[in-house]
Amino acid sequence: MCCACTYANACAHTNTSSCAISDISPLASLTNLTGLTVGWTQLSDISPLASLTNLVELYLPTNQLSDISPLASLTNLEWLNLAFNQLSDISPLASLTNLEWVSLTSTQLSDISPLASLTNLEWVSLTSTQTSDISPLVENSGLGEGDTVLIEHNNLDLSEGSEDLENIRQLEGRGVTVQY
Repeated sequence: MCCACTYANACAHTNTSSCAISDISPLASLTNLTGLTVGWTQLSDISPLASLTNLVELYLPTNQLSDISPLASLTNLEWLNLAFNQLSDISPLASLTNLEWVSLTSTQLSDISPLASLTNLEWVSLTSTQTSDISPLVENSGLGEGDTVLIEHNNLDLSEGSEDLENIRQLEGRGVTVQY
């Protein structure tokens, strides 16, 4: 089903999932949006989203995204789903300090260092990425009691005494639920 907001000025959330779209430039004028879902499309260019600074929730799963630099200006984001995209660089996320929930599942991501500064994170999925170093999660002082980190199916060394297993134990020692 393909849904869209009828009254652009009053619209809070719009969903264009499963629509056969690749151009979202008409969304750039919907500056009152607080939530947006554009998933399961052929979307590769998200530059029109840079002006949507009121967004709090953004779901962009299963697209053709590789460049997420337009997201750097969306500093009100709290929930972000970028799962199943061609991402390898998440450095634009470093400025999104309000992020509480982020899914980077099934991306080509290996460097997760931008997550170290996102101290409001409560839930992180890095399942099925190319991640081989989770020390940025340990460096993130905000991850603690009641938070969740999903890191299954990665390039982690889980042998006894390995740095990765020690990092997992440090997170668990702070009350983080780690699924690996």
